[in-house]
Amino acid sequence: MANDKEKEVKIVVNGTEHPVAKGTLTFDELTQIAFPGHPTDPNIVFSVTYDKAAQKPDHGSLLPGQEVEVKNHTVFDVTQTNRS
Repeated sequence: MANDKEKEVKIVVNGTEHPVAKGTLTFDELTQIAFPGHPTDPNIVFSVTYDKAAQKPDHGSLLPGQEVEVKNHTVFDVTQTNRS
């Protein structure tokens, strides 16, 4: 029987480590990790970059609707800006 810890990896979002399920994370999931409960304001825009992912290329940017395959210590930088 597989240990639950084997199904989990630790990622780094904006400098803070977070345990997540092994596999893929979406743009929206990453914005929720970085900014829990953020408002759904059309004037708020997020940008997501990643490094050390479990895919090729292992670094880049995500757009809304995209996902990335994660592994231990995949690093994300999620920023929030206002279009005002």
